[in-house]
Amino acid sequence: MPVIAEMPQIVYKYRDYLNDYNKKTLFDFELFLASVSKFNDPYEGAIPFVYEPEDLTEENIFLKLRELAIKSHPDWTEPQIQDYCFKGHQKDLLKDESHIERENEKNRELIDKTYGILSLATDPLNYLMWSHYGNSHNGYCLGFDTEILNKTIEGSFGPVVYDSNIPKLRLFEDILDFYIKQLSTKSRVWEYEDEYRLVKHVAANKTYQYPKEMIKQIFLGCKLPFKEKNVIINFAKENKMECEIYDLTLDEEKFKLNKSQVY
Repeated sequence: MPVIAEMPQIVYKYRDYLNDYNKKTLFDFELFLASVSKFNDPYEGAIPFVYEPEDLTEENIFLKLRELAIKSHPDWTEPQIQDYCFKGHQKDLLKDESHIERENEKNRELIDKTYGILSLATDPLNYLMWSHYGNSHNGYCLGFDTEILNKTIEGSFGPVVYDSNIPKLRLFEDILDFYIKQLSTKSRVWEYEDEYRLVKHVAANKTYQYPKEMIKQIFLGCKLPFKEKNVIINFAKENKMECEIYDLTLDEEKFKLNKSQVY
């Protein structure tokens, strides 16, 4: 998931104001990159390694085994490599379901321990996002400058791909590229989120500080108490934050949210 040329200038993070940990995103200028085990989608980090059937030819399997042997045992002689390939071919491991499940479990554990993910949205007025991630509209939403975000936390950044089918692994595909593909592909049932992700290697469950200049917008949930809205507004003023703050209200004619700038 490389950084793409046409990405949104601002991406959004919905937060629950009543959750003290969520408050750190604004008041402590902290971003937490979660491991996949902390997400609510059971497919996160658990997409199985299924090879494209047309890749599994006799010749390709032999070449793959040879590639693995050379990578794992650079000191082996040619006869040793040939022996490994022959024995591996006899075991037919790439078609052995129990072997594949063991490898899938190892990969699930590796992904969970290794990759940190920051989930972001493109629309600060998404009614369902407020309901699901903004404590039923009692929270707030931060708009981050995408360029500053990418400089602050260097990683793979791009849109989530929504599909009905699970992505398959090509036999000679780089495994790290496939990990990123796994972590950026979700079921179509999640399309309403229109999610962008920042995925960082060796960053599972790590916290990163970011500069206050990264916040360009703040949206206050339509059910957030007036007192709490003032706390956020005063915090922005005291820290001399150059950002826009919007109060959200329910439209009286359509099922949608309206915004009005208050700072």
